Amino acid sequence: MRSFIKLLLPLLLVGVLAACTTTSTSSSSGSDQPAAQNYQEPDYYLDFDDIMIPKEIEYQNEGSYKLDNTKFRASIMKFKGRVEIPELVQYFINNMTKDNWTLVSNNKASSVQFLTFEKYNKSCVIEIDDTFASATTTIFAVEVKDAGDLKKK
Repeated sequence: MRSFIKLLLPLLLVGVLAACTTTSTSSSSGSDQPAAQNYQEPDYYLDFDDIMIPKEIEYQNEGSYKLDNTKFRASIMKFKGRVEIPELVQYFINNMTKDNWTLVSNNKASSVQFLTFEKYNKSCVIEIDDTFASATTTIFAVEVKDAGDLKKK
């Protein structure tokens, strides 16, 4: 029985190692198979064309609000998703900066992180709440329309 186990153990080890290896098939330039393409949903803009939303968080109708009139546009956008909070914070800092927003403050209180951004006629606060099993992200954004008229008054 002991010699059977000694024989079986190396065979199992070889089988496990063989299952873990990947085979690489080389294709010639005249191959009929097209190259595999990776189609991923891109990140997107929602109510504001300069606040990029990562595809990993999902828009929540409940608690979201939009207001658009002749003087200003405001929006409260709520999202939920399973994401790493430090990566989400860095995502917003990088993309808001890329869209010409200025980071005014980055504050953390307990499990909630607040990012505040400003532009010439816009203001945005991003609240990221690290709740159990998912993160709730709320974006408060305001744009003052025709800001040139405000300076004259």
